Amino acid sequence: MMSIDAFSPMLTQVFAHPLLGSYGLPNSDSTFGPKIQFLWNFWFWVSVFFTVLITGLAVFFSIKYRFRKGVREVADPSADHNTPLEITWSIIPLIIMMVMFALGFKYYMDMEQPPSGCYNIGVLAWKWHWQFTYPDGATTSTLYMPVDTPVKFSMTSKDVLHGFWIPDLSIQRDVIPGRTMTVWVKAIHTGHFKLQCAEYCGDGHSEMLANVEVLPIPEFKKKLAQAADIWVHNGKILPLHVVGKKIAELEGCLGCHSVNGARGTGPTWKNLAGSHVKLASGHTATADYAYLRQAILYPGRKMVAGFSNVMPNYYTDFGGAAHKKHRKLDALIWYINTLSKHASKASRPPVPDHPGKSKASKTTSNSSGKKSAKMGTSAAMANKKLPAAALPMVAVGKKLYASMGCIACHTVNGQAGVGPTWKNLAGYPVKLTNGKTVAADYKFLRFMILYPGKKVVAGFQPIMPSYSSALAGTKNVKKLDSLIWYINSLSDKASASTEPPTK
Repeated sequence: MMSIDAFSPMLTQVFAHPLLGSYGLPNSDSTFGPKIQFLWNFWFWVSVFFTVLITGLAVFFSIKYRFRKGVREVADPSADHNTPLEITWSIIPLIIMMVMFALGFKYYMDMEQPPSGCYNIGVLAWKWHWQFTYPDGATTSTLYMPVDTPVKFSMTSKDVLHGFWIPDLSIQRDVIPGRTMTVWVKAIHTGHFKLQCAEYCGDGHSEMLANVEVLPIPEFKKKLAQAADIWVHNGKILPLHVVGKKIAELEGCLGCHSVNGARGTGPTWKNLAGSHVKLASGHTATADYAYLRQAILYPGRKMVAGFSNVMPNYYTDFGGAAHKKHRKLDALIWYINTLSKHASKASRPPVPDHPGKSKASKTTSNSSGKKSAKMGTSAAMANKKLPAAALPMVAVGKKLYASMGCIACHTVNGQAGVGPTWKNLAGYPVKLTNGKTVAADYKFLRFMILYPGKKVVAGFQPIMPSYSSALAGTKNVKKLDSLIWYINSLSDKASASTEPPTK
């Protein structure tokens, strides 16, 4: 008996005719493309055939048997039904619809079930930006994908419903806040494509775009190595304003703030630093360092006249001293200063833009630079402190981090996400929403994974789903401990109290 997969290529060849194929979808560069193209053509031409047939017969009979005075004014007797005819026009459409259903269901299941060994990429959406996190901790605003490799996307949203849609790769999936949505694809050609939001999400919906680059695997690995550490390039520490530009692109700032004076959702950054800013309250403020810092950390406190309070307060994390958060804020402000002719000492951060410019900054910049140069191998450095027996479990935990969707909400490089970063989590004090501060030891980490809603970290929403069904119980102890070992490998304060039992 001929299978569905053997049947569809035959009809695909028929629909490949220049005339028949001219009404199809655009070419797709993914393995899904031929199947979707075939189904579209099949349904389209079946619809055309029956539309022409039924409409044509209706018009023909309306003309042939129309009422004409003096001609057969009394209708001829006719049968009230014709069993063979009724069976024919019922069975034939039923067969066609069953073929459509069988093909559609099979292709749908193929698209819903990612193959084993998928490369996992976390996707975070918010108004109006996309951010992508890779298994090694690299984060980008451009989506990089390896060619001829199945890629699974674990996606969530910070705010409202968005739509992850890459037309040229034939994939689309809603991205829902508070849930982890997944979709997979295998690109068969290298190239540059566009990702766009497919659900209306506010004023900037039409500009919620991201570039997609499908690259050969060696070039893909090179891109990720460059993206893994925003502070260093080719072994050299970058000036803060260069890092600031990267952060502005990565965090989606440029989706609302232009750098050329054009009006956007938010005030332009061109000639902002050092200028006089009219506020919605009627007062005027000078855009010095303190003002710029406050505008980023607490955007609703001093609204600029003529603009609405739509900037999210996701950037309060930049105010902390740990994990280079404070340097990120200064880097961003340095970049804003480079765009202004009014920039002055008062509008610039108190740290030098270029590392090693002053003796005081040399120590700070070099020491942080040395650390940042090693960010790509931070997990490996931490692993040296872990028991040798734990290293295989760390590797398993890293895979679980990607396969279970943790990657979509928890970063491993210190950057803010939907949930707390796992970088330097184990062993550090954690402030909860109830005001208490607890140590992130093994017991705490285990509890937070199994029962996430019972203790919530301050500054985050209780949206993490429960993994008790997947990780609880004696049969899942190794999986849970592997995940916790991986969290320990990312912290410089990992100790016996934070590590799972070795026996």
